[in-house]
Amino acid sequence: AYRTTPHSTTGETPFRLVYGIEAVIPVEVGESSRRTEQPLDEEMNDEALREELDLVEEIRTGASLREATLKQKIAA
Repeated sequence: AYRTTPHSTTGETPFRLVYGIEAVIPVEVGESSRRTEQPLDEEMNDEALREELDLVEEIRTGASLREATLKQKIAA
């Protein structure tokens, strides 16, 4: 739970800061969905993953800035 719960100091989960993606708990569902009915577009999926990885550094920087701001408020 610790790794998948957003922290107030960073606004992010430790898992996302390390791996760049949100942790997802697999759930077994009996309902069919568009995603399970249609074949996966691997090219589109790869592009989405690349875009997400490009944002990781931005997310980490934002979390670091929020943490530094909070530490300054506490020190004052």
